[in-house]
Amino acid sequence: MLPRLRNPAVVVNCETAGVGIIHSLSLEGIDIITVERDWPPTFGRFSRYPKLKLTYRPWRGETLVDALLRAQDLFEGKGILFPSTDRDLEALILGFDRLAARYCVPASPHIGMRIFEKNWQYELAERTGTPLPRHTRFLAGQQPDLYGFRFPLIIKPSSRAAAEGEETFRLRILDSPEALARCLEQIAREFPGRAFQIAENIPGEPDQLYTVGSYSNREGKVLRSYTGRKVTQYPYHHGMASVAESVELPKHVVESARALLEEAKFHGISQVEFKFDKRDGQYKLLEINGRSWLWVKLAAFSGVNLPLIQYYDLTDDPRVARAVAEPQRNDRFFVFDYHVKRNKLPSERQRIQQLRRSKTLIPAMDEPTDRWLRLAHRVVSTAKLLRR
Repeated sequence: MLPRLRNPAVVVNCETAGVGIIHSLSLEGIDIITVERDWPPTFGRFSRYPKLKLTYRPWRGETLVDALLRAQDLFEGKGILFPSTDRDLEALILGFDRLAARYCVPASPHIGMRIFEKNWQYELAERTGTPLPRHTRFLAGQQPDLYGFRFPLIIKPSSRAAAEGEETFRLRILDSPEALARCLEQIAREFPGRAFQIAENIPGEPDQLYTVGSYSNREGKVLRSYTGRKVTQYPYHHGMASVAESVELPKHVVESARALLEEAKFHGISQVEFKFDKRDGQYKLLEINGRSWLWVKLAAFSGVNLPLIQYYDLTDDPRVARAVAEPQRNDRFFVFDYHVKRNKLPSERQRIQQLRRSKTLIPAMDEPTDRWLRLAHRVVSTAKLLRR
C-alpha cells in the first residue's frame, strides 16, 4: 500500500487555469490531489502529476464540498485548496465552515461573497485612491444617472455568483442611447432589483490590459506580486487571454493592487486587472479576481510561482522565503492555442511569431512532459472547433 499523502495540494475542477496550477506546483514536486466533476470532464485526470485523482457526480446531486469531505480520509494533515473558477471559489466560500477542519481554504470569511461584487471592488478602489473608469451603480428597474458619460458604455451585473439568483449575462457593450434604453428595459424586466454597474468603456487594444497577480497570506498581507499583460484575447475585444506576456509595470500600479488587497485583508491568490487609458495616462482598475486566473502558469514559469508560495505559506514551509525572493523574468510569453484557433486572426499569429524571436513560449495546455494531457486537450479542442 502506498503511504498516505500529507498536506497535499488539492486542485479542483482543472480547466485551463487548474492545469496551470498543477504544472506550477509540479516544478517543485508537490504532492497533488485532483477533485473533479465526472461530467463534463475536466483535464486534471489526464495529467501525470497528481498522485490521486478523485471525481464526484453533480448529476446525482453530489457537490464539490461533499467530494472534498470524502477525500479528507485519504490524506494526513490539511489539504491546501486551489480553486481556479468563480463557481468553485463560491462553493468553497459557502462551505468554509465545513471544510476548515481539514483544509486550508484560500478565502476570507469576512469578505465572503462580496469578492464577486464589482460594486464592492470599486468602493474599495475609491477608499484607496485607485483610478477607476467613470462609472455608476444602480438596481435593475432604476434609471442610472449617466450625465457626462461617453459612449460606448459597458454594463455588467455587479456579481454573477450563483447565490445572487438567476444566471445573467457577463457584459454588454452599448454604442448608443437607443441600445442603452433597450438594455435597461430588459434587465428591469428580467432581473428586477438586481445590482448592476455601468462604466465608460476605456478605448484600446487587448495589449492595454495589465495584470498584477498576487498571493496574500492569512493576515491579508501581500507576500509576492507578478506583473504581466494580455497581448490578445478571445473574444478579441472582451474575453480571456489567448496570448499574454510577462512585463514590468510601474511601481505605483503594483502598489495600487497591494493597497486594494491589504485594505480588504484578502487571503489567497488574486488577479487585479487594470486597463491603461491613453487619454489621461492612468492605469484604471477593471476588476479583482479572487482566485488563480487563466494564465497563472506564466507567472510561475517567469519565476513568480504563486501556487507554490501559497502552498509553502499554508504548510509553514521555510522554503517560502526563497520562493518569495525569486526575481521575475520577463522573457516568457503564454499561448492558449485553442483561443488562437477560435480567433482566426492572422495578426494574432504574427504577434506570436514576433514574441518567439525574443521570448520563450509557455503553452497553456500543450505541455511536452504531460503527453496524455496534451493528447486529451488536442482531442477535446478539435471536437469543439468542429462543432462550432
